[in-house]
Amino acid sequence: MRTSQSIALLLAAVAVANIDAFQMPRIKIAHTIAKSSQRFFPNPSSRLSPNAIALPQSASTTENSKCPVTQFGNKVTKNLGRADKYILNRFIRIANHVPALMSLSYFGLISMASMMSKGPMAAGCDATLSNVLTRTVGATTNAEFAALFPTLVTPASFVFLVWPLISILQLVTITVSALFPEKEEFLSQSDLSSLSLANLCASAWLFASSHAQVGVLPIASFLVLPLVPVFSGYPLRNKPKYLLWAYQIFSSFTTIASMLAFSVEIQHGGRIPFIGKVGAEVAGAVFLSLYSLASLAVADKSGAKRLVNFGALSGILYKRVLAVMGSGVGMLSGFGSLALSLSFLGTVGCWFWSVTELFPSKSK
Repeated sequence: MRTSQSIALLLAAVAVANIDAFQMPRIKIAHTIAKSSQRFFPNPSSRLSPNAIALPQSASTTENSKCPVTQFGNKVTKNLGRADKYILNRFIRIANHVPALMSLSYFGLISMASMMSKGPMAAGCDATLSNVLTRTVGATTNAEFAALFPTLVTPASFVFLVWPLISILQLVTITVSALFPEKEEFLSQSDLSSLSLANLCASAWLFASSHAQVGVLPIASFLVLPLVPVFSGYPLRNKPKYLLWAYQIFSSFTTIASMLAFSVEIQHGGRIPFIGKVGAEVAGAVFLSLYSLASLAVADKSGAKRLVNFGALSGILYKRVLAVMGSGVGMLSGFGSLALSLSFLGTVGCWFWSVTELFPSKSK
């Protein structure tokens, strides 16, 4: 029996010594031999443990290899890691912001063309990039659109100066996010994508409104505009880590504009089933009701949203009072008609509501 055990141990040692010739893992063969020894020699004193045979380990690793090729490969890998960390990571982050920046640029061009009544590119006009990109924009400006389809709740023209402010805030936000020094992103990829979609929808809305004419109200101006606050408000609904004023003002103002577009549609378009066309007072009351529910009555509003509410309602009141003063019917008669206007009284009530929200600590 002892002779057989000695032969088995000798065979195991020979197998381990010549293991490289068989291209098999050393641990696996050692365990196989140990299990075979235990099967044929059940004597407890002669059993071989799987770890009884000490296997030689390589004295050199890949990192400490003296091979010139291996050393060169290690240097290349380390340099690529440094390039990824300090150079490529920054370029990729900037590249992620390019679509949002391009959509903002296009939105800025469309809004400028709509405000300046640039219209289609004339035959003798220089074929610059700006002219080519805005050649399909109609000739109707924002002010002309408001004159073509007036309502009792349309704000004064100075309220729409918020568009340049929104563009500037977007540009600052995108730039800060692209150059943010920390490893953590200022704007996530979903935040950037939502902003790009919001800008494209806003551009489509301006494009549709610029083709409005007397008696021709583009239905796209009513259908596309509500998508803007939906997309621009996406990061805000997901509790962002940083204060995003660009998103807050963009979503707040386009929410008001969407409700105003709905009022314009039911007063001048009449294409909504079961509603049709309604009077100016009814359209104004519908706007104020929707506005109160969707904006004023929202709890935990941001400071930007409070300012937008106050500014928009102030613009509506200013335009109503200015229209009466410039009508020439007399102050007493003019203000008497305002006192009997349901939409005007509702606007006054909403305006006071917005004022109290500017100072939440005093209102409690």
